[in-house]
Amino acid sequence: MTESPAEIKPALARFFWIQFLSFGLVFVPLAVAAVLWSIFALEVPTANALVGLAVFGGVALAAMAVVAYVNARRIVNRLESVHNVVGQMAKGEFDKRIPAANRQQIEDLAASFDQTQRLLKVRVEDLEASRNQLRTVLDSMVEGVIAVDRDQKVLLVNEAGRRLFPIQDLAPVGRPVWELVRSPQLANWVAQSLLQSEPVGGELEIKAPVPRILSVRVAGLPGPTIAGAIVVASDISQLRRLERVRQEFVANASHELKTPLASIKACVETLLDGALEDAEIRVRFLQTVNEQSERLDRLIRDLLALTRIESEAERPALHPVDVAEIVALCVNRQIRNAERKGMQLVSAPPAAPVRVLADEEPLEQILDNLIDNAIKYTNSGGTITIRWEVPDARTDARCRIEVEDTGIGIPQAHQVRIFERFYRVDRARSRELGGTGLGLSIVKHLVQQMGGTISVSSRLGKGSTFTVDLGAAS
Repeated sequence: MTESPAEIKPALARFFWIQFLSFGLVFVPLAVAAVLWSIFALEVPTANALVGLAVFGGVALAAMAVVAYVNARRIVNRLESVHNVVGQMAKGEFDKRIPAANRQQIEDLAASFDQTQRLLKVRVEDLEASRNQLRTVLDSMVEGVIAVDRDQKVLLVNEAGRRLFPIQDLAPVGRPVWELVRSPQLANWVAQSLLQSEPVGGELEIKAPVPRILSVRVAGLPGPTIAGAIVVASDISQLRRLERVRQEFVANASHELKTPLASIKACVETLLDGALEDAEIRVRFLQTVNEQSERLDRLIRDLLALTRIESEAERPALHPVDVAEIVALCVNRQIRNAERKGMQLVSAPPAAPVRVLADEEPLEQILDNLIDNAIKYTNSGGTITIRWEVPDARTDARCRIEVEDTGIGIPQAHQVRIFERFYRVDRARSRELGGTGLGLSIVKHLVQQMGGTISVSSRLGKGSTFTVDLGAAS
């Protein structure tokens, strides 16, 4: 430790008395010897010798005091310089040096201090740079990192750690980890890692404020003894959601494939068991086999189309397309189906031609699917209307295409899920009409690939309107 300013004055007094007494040890014996020599050798009267001694002693004492004070002051000034420099070093300032006037007789010490200051400055700058680099690396990680000491108090936490767990406290350092993250499982893992060298962890579910599933690994800090632990967490919520979607997709696809296959198998077995000889039964069963094989064909083609679209192997080439031409092609393809059911299929073009940034083939597939759905779920005598427009060509660069029907409508609770794969509002009616449950999902992906959006508005028993929003060509 360095001396404080309050301790410098006592140091000055101590140095003064040390100097003064040192001179006294030399002067007193000499003075006594001079008096004795004067009395016995020179036969000076004793009284005169003593008076001379007193006068000379007073002058000598005064001189001794002055010299002792000057020397003590010089030494103390040097100590004060060293004290000031060390104090600045303690504050992290390494540029102040011992003044040249105070370097006399302590040149080696001053040079050592200068060298120490330079080395400490380099070391401190390196440590500061390393700390900043470590903080930058930690804050740029997507994984959350929390380091704790052997008392489970937080040493550091990065930005991802604050977000994933989450930690609302603005000053978490020094707080117990179990106080910041209310999870008994995490507290148990941290406690285990402080007792064993092997890492522990697993999946941890965070309920609020945003539900998350975290993959957590807790390991003790390396060293002769376990001095703490580090928690590393990654968000696997999206991965688990995708796994659930995949499982649901496999289950739904298996079910959709199994149903027509079971029907075909039953018909074939019945025919092989003797029904083949009955012409009426044979024709009816073969018609069923034909219908179910067509259903299988549609399902497989839709699955392949959806897989191709989702893989983005073929991105649509966007260019200006005349909407009226595409609508006319789709209406011509679907008009016979509509007429067979006794309904009207109407196109309502705008006053001015509209061109949209799209690819002809995906746009045709979108409209074909939407019109086909409208025909399937609209009763005889209903009307299906296709309209398109640019709401405001001066301020809006989007084109809106609507397919409206007067069909059975979609309940409000089902509208948010109808674009999911294999989702059906009425499963029995959908299978009866030959639907695969993939049409609207294909439409949604095609629209998104062309940079657009699709939405639905519907009232039960009144009909539905599907709206496709795409970029308008200038």
